[in-house]
Amino acid sequence: MNLTTTSYAILGHLALRDWTMYDLAQQMRSNVHFFFSRAESQVYAEPKRLVACGLASASRQMTGRRARTLYAITDAGRRELDRWLAEPEAAKGPDLEFEALLRVFLSPLGRPEHLVGALEQVRDNLSEMFEAAEQVGGAYRGGTAAFQHHVLTRSMVYDFLVSFAELADDWAERSAARARRWPDQTEAERMDEAMRIFSEKPGPSRRRD
Repeated sequence: MNLTTTSYAILGHLALRDWTMYDLAQQMRSNVHFFFSRAESQVYAEPKRLVACGLASASRQMTGRRARTLYAITDAGRRELDRWLAEPEAAKGPDLEFEALLRVFLSPLGRPEHLVGALEQVRDNLSEMFEAAEQVGGAYRGGTAAFQHHVLTRSMVYDFLVSFAELADDWAERSAARARRWPDQTEAERMDEAMRIFSEKPGPSRRRD
């Protein structure tokens, strides 16, 4: 079997309960979109691969006059998921993909106003994460979340995502404010502010044990 991390993400969702393909795609968007986003075509293709590997099953059911396929995890699928959860993570750390950061990195090749625009767009885009966090947090606080019994670990994911969104929002706000000051600053003032950031932010030698 040549399984990917996407395979295990789907297996994990099937371990929660049985899903139709449509409902499974909806759950992937709701549950892991902000930290493990996958093209919908991948989500739709993966359950069929898992069935072919014997890790999931597919059964046809009738809803009125309409037929639907329901996917479920098999015993072999549960064993494989358990094996994957027990093994060390293959990656060496978070794999960050953040287009705005690339735009900032390349901004000296463009116009200054484009840099400020990219940073302002970050804050606009983060509003979706904050809105989702409010909905999810409210559901768990009210005891009405679909998987309330997973509250212990879901709270850890919630903590990370909200903390990351707040970090990115604060960074975008600070950086945009800096860029707006540049026209009124001397080159020396701009350089001093930049070098102060390199001095104040902890590097590898200051990491906590």
